[in-house]
Amino acid sequence: MSQAKKLKTRRFINEFGHSHYLTFSTYHRKPYLRNDQICELLATRINKAAITHNFAVLAYVFMHDHVHLLIRPLNEGYDMSKILKSIKQGPSCSAKNKGLILTDLWERGGGYDRNVTKAETRIKVINYIHRNPVRKGLVEESTKYRWSSANWYLNEVEGDIKCHYMAELELE
Repeated sequence: MSQAKKLKTRRFINEFGHSHYLTFSTYHRKPYLRNDQICELLATRINKAAITHNFAVLAYVFMHDHVHLLIRPLNEGYDMSKILKSIKQGPSCSAKNKGLILTDLWERGGGYDRNVTKAETRIKVINYIHRNPVRKGLVEESTKYRWSSANWYLNEVEGDIKCHYMAELELE
């Protein structure tokens, strides 16, 4: 079976109560997300998708050529493929229409989706997400990177995407 065929038939596990650790890459790993305008389009789209599909963003980071996103769907019967399509499609079309890119914004396929069921795993994922810009040498402190939820977690400074603490969701 060809790689393209595998990408098209990728299955998501839509299990209510699970968080989803998503990673998706820019087209041919081009550093499109160095452009703040594209990042702003993506952040706006994630905020809209969170309302439309009723999910909470637990953590995020936009690296130059990929995105890490930890979300928690709040409704039974959610569909991760629809959520991911909603997140990725809008910024790609907008960036093309504005002349910011000439190709697709995203690599084809669903990217990586890992169901996270345990609190300790969720904490490890959040820490990994927040340390990513430091590991790549983009900043010395994770809170200094604009396109990350690290500053919100550590200093309660709102970023471009509305985030939730897991404890908030468990109280609702």
